[in-house]
Amino acid sequence: MERVSKSFGGFKALKDVSLTVAEGEVVVVCGPSGSGKSTLIRCINGLDTHDGGRIFVEGVELSDDIDAIDEVRREVGMVFQSFNLFAHMNVLRNCAIAPMRVRGLDRAEAERLAREQLVRLHMEDHAQKYPDELSGGQRQRVAIARALTMAPRIMLFDEPTSALDPEMIGEVLDAMRALAREGMTMVCVTHEMGFARQVADRIVFMSEGRIVETAPPDTFFDAPATPESRQFLAKIL
Repeated sequence: MERVSKSFGGFKALKDVSLTVAEGEVVVVCGPSGSGKSTLIRCINGLDTHDGGRIFVEGVELSDDIDAIDEVRREVGMVFQSFNLFAHMNVLRNCAIAPMRVRGLDRAEAERLAREQLVRLHMEDHAQKYPDELSGGQRQRVAIARALTMAPRIMLFDEPTSALDPEMIGEVLDAMRALAREGMTMVCVTHEMGFARQVADRIVFMSEGRIVETAPPDTFFDAPATPESRQFLAKIL
């Protein structure tokens, strides 16, 4: 991201944001509510269109060109806080539909790939269930499996545990930890500071639409460099 800006009406959600994420890096984006975290992550795969600056993903520049957006989205998986599963499809179908529609795979191959990811997320026994038969943590693990079935090179997480009951958060964070250990490039918006300290290669702290601090986890938590980050940490730790 090179000097990226984004406005919603008169509200500037992103102000001159620059960020580079390396292959295999785990970056956790944190900050107070309204600081621009979710907008930043949504701009990376074109869900929100940036107004200024430039964004490149795997060398492809995001623009109004739908072909460029589609090319980026084929390489970028995204997990939302609200699951966004298809209620009328069972778990297996939820995971297989995108490879069939986007990558042109036949149903048998798409379902084979989907089953591989369901095994990876310990959800293989739930393949024939529908979303409303699952707990929140199980639905979020299905959402991760669905994203991984597309074989993305980058995974984006937008507060994936914020809609979960406390006892369900751990199973989702465990799945994310496993991805990080496997070397997946990840950008995670989260308030789970224990996860951030344990898993992140780098913490990006945002305030009022800007990145105000970037640091390794130990540095960020033990010696935050800005008043904004010190105030934020004092409230949540």
